Amino acid sequence: MRFADWLHDLQRYRVIGVVRAGEPQLAYQRGAVLAQAGIRLIEITWDCPEAHTIIPRLQVAYPDCRVGTGTILTQADLQAALAVGVDFVFTPHTDRELLQTSLAAGVPLVPGAFTPTEIVQAYQWGAPAVKVFPIGSVGGASYLRQLRAPLGHIPLIPTGGVTRANAGEMLAAGAIAVGLSRDLFPEPWFSQGNWAGLQGELAVWLKSLGLTGVAGAGSP
Repeated sequence: MRFADWLHDLQRYRVIGVVRAGEPQLAYQRGAVLAQAGIRLIEITWDCPEAHTIIPRLQVAYPDCRVGTGTILTQADLQAALAVGVDFVFTPHTDRELLQTSLAAGVPLVPGAFTPTEIVQAYQWGAPAVKVFPIGSVGGASYLRQLRAPLGHIPLIPTGGVTRANAGEMLAAGAIAVGLSRDLFPEPWFSQGNWAGLQGELAVWLKSLGLTGVAGAGSP
């Protein structure tokens, strides 16, 4: 993927749905619901059991989506993820060797950073965008606005404390995109297994952000 295409996708779709689950079928189900709701950037964390099979399954079922992985910590994990054809990679930290490996393979890697120094360093090392993590512990959108004043040239993706309630504020504060996880699967939809109801609720939320679109032709 050209990294310009990745930035274009971030600017267009704005929401990255993060799936973390302890059971493979549940992880796939969550990813399918996100895709059908219109979320086109889907991260299956590498610590999900069978992540290496779930990711290609979702890519085939929902070809209009970008399906990547996250919580990559080691070279071994990164190499395994690249081998299954992930569309992007997120890490909770900044590791120069991981970044160089992924970029050399043509796959965008978004490293996690917290302070201005860490963010600038990650960007100078070639990161096409930087994950600001955990945004919820340092003031949320207010912290993002302060970062954007001197670092407005760096595409920032806040995660860790982003919710459906504050995602719009994060985007308005200058985030190129936002990453959400737990808040995408609220009660009672999740415990009841009401996937259609959850899909509809997420679609309404996306529309409230000015984001619409159906992301593929599969079914959960």
